[in-house]
Amino acid sequence: MIEGREQAEGDENRKEIIQVLGTNRGNPDEGRIFVWTKRDWFERVKGTAGGVAFEPVAKSEDELMEYIARTNPSANLVELDANHRRKVAEEFSERSQSYRDSTQDWREEATDEDENQQYHQHG
Repeated sequence: MIEGREQAEGDENRKEIIQVLGTNRGNPDEGRIFVWTKRDWFERVKGTAGGVAFEPVAKSEDELMEYIARTNPSANLVELDANHRRKVAEEFSERSQSYRDSTQDWREEATDEDENQQYHQHG
């Protein structure tokens, strides 16, 4: 169960688009951090060089709880302080935007290549 959550699941009036929870309220960077979007739960993963990535880990809160129980049965999810939530939400938004931009670039390149191939086939 998630500690410190005041709003009920399925509350249609929720304004939060990104929700950030962790396993260590006192020192969030020492615990695990999870981000919820309207589609999926992601885990914030720090790389060996200090970079941050967000890996999809679950489609629902129940799946997330099962995932955490498999890897760390004694962990409880808690709401993190506002500053840490804001920092992680900004990181997530930046990574998400980079991903969308790189996907868009790839799609545009593929479309250009397809058009060139069609032109050469008809010429």
